Amino acid sequence: MLKIKIFYFIVLIFLFYFSYLLKNFQLLLVSICFFILFGMFFKKINKNILLVFFSFLFTITIVELGLFFNNDKKIINIKSEKNFTKHVKVKKTYLGTQPLSGVQHHKIVKNGINVIDSYYTINENNFRQTPQVNNLAKEKTLNFFGGSKTFGWGLNDDETLPYLIQAYFPKWKINNYAISGYGVHQMLAQITKEPDLIKDINILVTYIAHVPRANCKRDFTFGTPRYVLNKKNELIRSGYCNFGFFNKLPLPSIFGKIIKRSEIKILLDKIYFRKSLYNKEDVELFLTIIKEINKIIINKKNFFFVGYISQKTETDNYIIKKLKENKIKIIDLSLDENNKKYKIPLDGHPTKQANVERSLMIWENLKKN
Repeated sequence: MLKIKIFYFIVLIFLFYFSYLLKNFQLLLVSICFFILFGMFFKKINKNILLVFFSFLFTITIVELGLFFNNDKKIINIKSEKNFTKHVKVKKTYLGTQPLSGVQHHKIVKNGINVIDSYYTINENNFRQTPQVNNLAKEKTLNFFGGSKTFGWGLNDDETLPYLIQAYFPKWKINNYAISGYGVHQMLAQITKEPDLIKDINILVTYIAHVPRANCKRDFTFGTPRYVLNKKNELIRSGYCNFGFFNKLPLPSIFGKIIKRSEIKILLDKIYFRKSLYNKEDVELFLTIIKEINKIIINKKNFFFVGYISQKTETDNYIIKKLKENKIKIIDLSLDENNKKYKIPLDGHPTKQANVERSLMIWENLKKN
């Protein structure tokens, strides 16, 4: 009996390890089912309670596996030389995740063609470095905040918006606090926790896709700062973007990577939880967060601008209208959506040319202000 227990325990360890290694939710459920059955080996444990738990979890596991294979998914996806992705390594922080310091190689190969082959230099503070174009003494500082468009997803260090704008600000220090997947809620959390980061000019580059991020409606927002509007319509910090009652806990990102692969969760999101990504309440929270950012920066007697990229939808028009009503300075960073020279073919992130155009837009706007 002892040998059986030891063998069973070893199998159990391997199941949990591979569910972690493969980030597979269905395999995790199978592992938990085996873990519950392991309790049958111990006399002091109530077998009836174990069977109830096992029956419940086994049913969920069968449903999960059924949906998983019905959607033609695979537990193990084997990479080939024709289709390969080299991801950026990250670490958990109070903002969610940030790239590890050092030089990161981001590479994506599709059908044997390199569609992304870029290097990101990440500072010790885990934000992207903006290489200086000259050795002039820096008299003032300009900060950029935002997501992947501002970070420079798919671009080298000398192709990002913060880098290119130095052509117009030779005596300014330029900081890039944008990170892929980030949104307005991260900027608010950052300047609240570290108010000394606020400098002379602070630009938040944002667009409609940041609305669901601010409302925790994207899987990659797991573990990021969560804000809500209370019954008095006041903005309050309410833990983290997790799941249900786990919102109060700063869970490791591995939980999000595994749970987001639940087929039942994906189905419920489509039907109920994330049926609408841009409803009125979501947009109001997004706008309230920006208003709070503006208030904090203005109180420090510094300048704040929203660099808004409009897609000309009704929601875009409403957001711009409300920002103007609240006297928040806007820089229109919209470009021709149909012009291929402005988009990386893989998924539409800005090219170097798009950033050249937007750096000029920012310069011309700031000259007027």
